[in-house]
Amino acid sequence: MSRPEEVSPTTRPPVSVVMPFAGDERDAEAAVDALLALELRRGDELILSDNSGTAVARGGVAVVRASAERSPAHARNVGAAHAHSDWILFLDADCRAPRGLLDAFFAAPLEDEVGALAGEVVPLPGGDTLAARYGSARSFLGQQAHLNHPYRPRAVAANLLVRRAAFEQIGGFYEGVRAAEDTDFSWRLQEAGWRLELCRRAQVEHRYRGTVGELRRQWRGYAAGRAWLARRYDGFAPDPAVARAVGRLRHRTRKALGPGGGPVGSAPARGAPPVQAGRLERGRYLALDALLSAEELAGLAMSNRPSGQARTAADVVVVADRFPVRGDPRVEFVSALGHARVEAAARPELLDGHLARALQIDYREDDGLAARAAALLVLLVRHPLRCAGDALARGPADPGLSSLAPAVLRLGRDRHARVLAVGGEEVRSTARRIARLAGRPLEEHVRRR
Repeated sequence: MSRPEEVSPTTRPPVSVVMPFAGDERDAEAAVDALLALELRRGDELILSDNSGTAVARGGVAVVRASAERSPAHARNVGAAHAHSDWILFLDADCRAPRGLLDAFFAAPLEDEVGALAGEVVPLPGGDTLAARYGSARSFLGQQAHLNHPYRPRAVAANLLVRRAAFEQIGGFYEGVRAAEDTDFSWRLQEAGWRLELCRRAQVEHRYRGTVGELRRQWRGYAAGRAWLARRYDGFAPDPAVARAVGRLRHRTRKALGPGGGPVGSAPARGAPPVQAGRLERGRYLALDALLSAEELAGLAMSNRPSGQARTAADVVVVADRFPVRGDPRVEFVSALGHARVEAAARPELLDGHLARALQIDYREDDGLAARAAALLVLLVRHPLRCAGDALARGPADPGLSSLAPAVLRLGRDRHARVLAVGGEEVRSTARRIARLAGRPLEEHVRRR
């Protein structure tokens, strides 16, 4: 183990604070004020990464435009690209930080293996709506609970200090997703050999959603993100609230039955944290629990793509596996094609973030259950013979028709595009199936590089 990096609040390294923002002019002014409230030292910088085009630079806060995609991941990556420090603090616009937040992160020595520090996130007191009070009572952004996740420690990016070397090694946050990008970032960071640690003293207050409608949309997004993680990571399951409730009921039943009613040492399933509130308020929270459980089930079937993504017609559609891998010569080949769209299976562990933003890429891992089922139904109705032929020719290890159906429909929208494949025989086999189902030929003369 390397020696801790000796730092103190007076000698700490410079920090670039990046705040992703999407809102109106009034919200933008509040976000700038929140940044200006931080105590800075020599070399620190404040960056507001504007995802909506409404912010104006003021008082030493640099405003950078992040307009290619409406997502927190894109805003954070753009802000980080403009940062100059070896440490980047990602701080959400709906958080209020104490003046000494930056010093608090460096109050204790940091070892070289630490790639990120998760600052604690606590509820902002004084919520005046049911939704805000509910969010504060449940406190579902608390970092300690996330770091204790049974699958693998994770952190929310609402208050996350990241070492630039670690950020650049893994290619930043994955773009093209609307939720769970911070969990994925945390897991890839650890897979790359970096440590993720909690810093309780670096605490911010978070303002939760103010209306039930906003809360419902947020819950659907969270669930879509967890379903996406389940498609990316073997062994991870979303564990919806309904399943946890059934687990608690089983535990109580076994406990009531006495010895022999359940396995020795069995623990109750995780539930919502207890709250200190009156009977009426607790009843309202339980009603919201039930409503959000239904929203969660709906979200688990949804795709994890952000809304409003612009699409342009492609002249070439390239089928790939994990793309774009940093340093892969095939990336240069695809970039040189011009007016190309990539139909990739998944994002790689070490992503070439710059090229990923420069290219038009659709990832099959982003297609949710509902999108796959709907696309499969369309294919079965439009092309029953093609579907039957695909079922007869498909091998036992090949992806199912439902997982390819959205890609087939996307190819159908690129009416005049050539279809190529980059990769080994497994990729070429998948490309042949997608092209055949869409009624297109695959250009077989393109060889793996």
